[in-house]
Amino acid sequence: MIEPKIGIVIVNYNGEKYINDCVRSIFESTYKNYMVIVVDNASTDNSIKNLEKEFKDRVTIIKNNENLGFSSANNIGIKYALQNGCEFVILLNNDTVIDKDLIHNMVSTSLSNDNAIISPKIYYYNEPNKIWSAGGGINWKKGLSFHYGFNQIDKGQFDEQKEIDFATGCCILIHKSVFEKVGYLAEEYFLYFEDTDFCVRAKQKGIKIIYEPKAKLWHKVSSTTGGEESLITLYYGNRNRLYFNEKFNKENKFCYLTYFYITRMIKLLIWLIKGQKDKIKVVLEAIKDYKSDKVGLKNFDDLLM
Repeated sequence: MIEPKIGIVIVNYNGEKYINDCVRSIFESTYKNYMVIVVDNASTDNSIKNLEKEFKDRVTIIKNNENLGFSSANNIGIKYALQNGCEFVILLNNDTVIDKDLIHNMVSTSLSNDNAIISPKIYYYNEPNKIWSAGGGINWKKGLSFHYGFNQIDKGQFDEQKEIDFATGCCILIHKSVFEKVGYLAEEYFLYFEDTDFCVRAKQKGIKIIYEPKAKLWHKVSSTTGGEESLITLYYGNRNRLYFNEKFNKENKFCYLTYFYITRMIKLLIWLIKGQKDKIKVVLEAIKDYKSDKVGLKNFDDLLM
C-alpha cells in the first residue's frame, strides 16, 4: 500500500505524566508517512518542555494562549494538517499508547470503504486485555451514547469489523474529504459530545463510520479530566448531552428527558446522602446553563465559590 500522509493531532493540557509515552508509541509505528501535531491549551506544567527536549523538531507544537477546549484545539490541528498536505487526520488523546500497526490498519480499512471514518479497539492501559471501547453506539430513546464492549474482558467477541453510530474522539481517523462535506468539530461543546456530534453529521451526509478491531490502542482513561464523576466531567457531560439531544433528537424528546431527569434525581439523592454538595451544584448548573443556551467554557472558580 502506498502510504497516504497522515496528520496525527494531539490536544494537550497539562499532560506531563503521559504525553511523551503517547508520542513515543507513534514513532514506533510500522506506518511512516505521518506528521505529529501537538496543540497545547496553555499548559502550566512541563509537558511542552519535555516534548521539545525528547523529540525536538520531530513534533510540530502549536501553543495556544488560553485553554480553548478539546474541539477548538483539535480544529486548529486539523486545519494545520490539511494545509500541510495530509490526506487523513487522526485525532488522538494524549493519554493513549498506540499499537505499532494501528495507523496502517485504520488507513487500509478506510481506503477499502470509500474513505470511511474509522474507530479502533480501545483497551484500558492499566488492564491491557479489558475493553474500554469497541466502537460507539447511540440509544436515541434514552438520549445517551455508549461504548460497545465497555468493561468487558476481550475474548474475541468484538473481533468483527462493523458499521457503528460514532467513533470516540479518543482515537478517530478521518479522510480530508469528510471535512469538506461535514465541516469541523462543533466548538460550542468545549469538551464532550463533539465527537458524537461530528459523526452524526457525517452519517447524515452518507459517510460510513466503521469499527476496525485490528487497530488497537491503550487508554489511561480520564487522565485529563479526573474521572467519570469529576466536576468537569459532570458539568460538560450533562450540559452537552442535553444540548446534543436538542440538536439531533427532537422526535424522542419526551423519552430522553424523562430518562435524564429520573436518573439525575437518583444521583442527586445519593450525593445528598453522601454530603457531596459540589456534585449537586455542578449538575444543577449544567441543567440551568442548557436551558439558558449557555455553551462553551465554564468558569468553575465562580461556580464553586
